[in-house]
Amino acid sequence: MSTTHTAPRQATLFDWALLALIVAFGGSAFVMIRSALETMPPVVITVGRLWLGAIVVYAIMRHAGRRLPPLFVRAGGRLRLRRSWVWMIIIGIVGVTLPFFIFPWAQQYVDSGLAGVYMAFMPIWTIALAFFFAGESLTGRKLTGFALGFIGVIVLMGPEVLKGAVGADLRAQAALLLATLCYAASVVLTRRAPSIRPRVFAAGMMLVAAITATPALLFVHIEADQWSLASIVSVVGLGIFPTGVNGVLIIMLIRRAGAGFMALTNYFTPIWAVAMGALIYHERIEAGAFVALALILIGVAVSQRKQNTAPGQTLR
Repeated sequence: MSTTHTAPRQATLFDWALLALIVAFGGSAFVMIRSALETMPPVVITVGRLWLGAIVVYAIMRHAGRRLPPLFVRAGGRLRLRRSWVWMIIIGIVGVTLPFFIFPWAQQYVDSGLAGVYMAFMPIWTIALAFFFAGESLTGRKLTGFALGFIGVIVLMGPEVLKGAVGADLRAQAALLLATLCYAASVVLTRRAPSIRPRVFAAGMMLVAAITATPALLFVHIEADQWSLASIVSVVGLGIFPTGVNGVLIIMLIRRAGAGFMALTNYFTPIWAVAMGALIYHERIEAGAFVALALILIGVAVSQRKQNTAPGQTLR
């Protein structure tokens, strides 16, 4: 199967609907993680959500009548790892296992707001990597739009966050940058991967992530009798929606509309997270949040404005 790809076509209404679902599920994760952390250690939450996500995606795949490909193929009289599994293993580790552990570790040393700002670097990494490795255009309009979105995220988090970056742990900040680079690299790798069915791709990738994350449980003290029902329900929710269902939706969106378009979720997700916090925890929404929303929406509109040239063909 060829890995040569043409530029992604213009996003359709269905692509925007997929984007909205990804943002809704992803933004809700912050609320569920907050609830789960009350009685459960971060490693248990990470491994738990990955295994639940793997089960959910596998069930979705089997319901669609698909199966995971064999792990090995025979070539030249010898067994070798199937090419599709090579891609799923790499993306599972780079795009899921590593950042899922890096973010909880780093957030022990930096404020969550600063972590949110660093998450906004992911779209910037993505459009750069997609330009060099996935054949996606890098226009002034797109750069301007993504810059406005980045500024919007900073406005949302507040100036205190930037001041806090000066005194925050440099190792943790470097780790956050690495995590966002991992996310961006996995998005572009998914765009470059062979033409594997999205459900199959997501199931294999998530299974790899769950398996490679599990050994981390050996290094934490687990007291299951201390876990509250709310924490357990939160982990189940994390596994089903932000991890499992989103795993399929993200791959579908990347394949349909490209890496740059999918990266827009990282500008909308903080807005949704703030809204969920206000709705569930009655957190106050500052006026700056509305300014941030306006900047992000303008940035998205600028970056996604149709060009005069004909749109590229869809991924084969």
